[in-house]
Amino acid sequence: MRALIAVLFFLLTGWFLADPDPGIPPVEPTPTIDPSALSTAPPRVRLLDPPTVTIAGIEQRCTDCHMIFPSRRVTPDRLYQHTDLVHDHGMNDRCFNCHALENRDKLVLHDGTEIGYDQVEQLCAKCHGTVYRDWQAGTHGRTQGSWGMDSPDQWRLTCSDCHDPHSPAYEPMAPLPGPRTFRMGPVHPREVHDERNPLRRHLQPDYGVRR
Repeated sequence: MRALIAVLFFLLTGWFLADPDPGIPPVEPTPTIDPSALSTAPPRVRLLDPPTVTIAGIEQRCTDCHMIFPSRRVTPDRLYQHTDLVHDHGMNDRCFNCHALENRDKLVLHDGTEIGYDQVEQLCAKCHGTVYRDWQAGTHGRTQGSWGMDSPDQWRLTCSDCHDPHSPAYEPMAPLPGPRTFRMGPVHPREVHDERNPLRRHLQPDYGVRR
């Protein structure tokens, strides 16, 4: 068996040596990427705590209207306000599964505890525990500012920074091109690719007169 392996090894060696120039692998052109696809800005703008809008120059909060107009405990099939909302959140089809019934400026957990809109991840965790643990570990969502876990510059996007709470599913996204690594082009004014091996780089001799 050892003799057979040795023979095969020498045959392969001879085969490689017989063709010293196997050809240059094709080098694809550098792809063009839309700069907006590389933006690090949050996909959404989170609501303030409490949510505040300016109407006719006056700041308004949820309770400013909901304290006047009572809401049904069961979400009606047709809404006359908030008609811009698209509600597609699986079985979570009731407003008061998430919004506090009495204080509309607050969110509510399963046990009735009211929390602010700046704690939305606590609410999402009640149904999406596995994803929440991944988010805590940094394997779900986006972490920005620094790679250091203890760095004061590190901050992490929360659920509503990326997902619309009423319709959280993402539209299909086309992946960006992969990295070109060694084929990304020269990084030095005199750097060129080897004619036989584009993965190997070297510097051209500098024949300029030094002053």
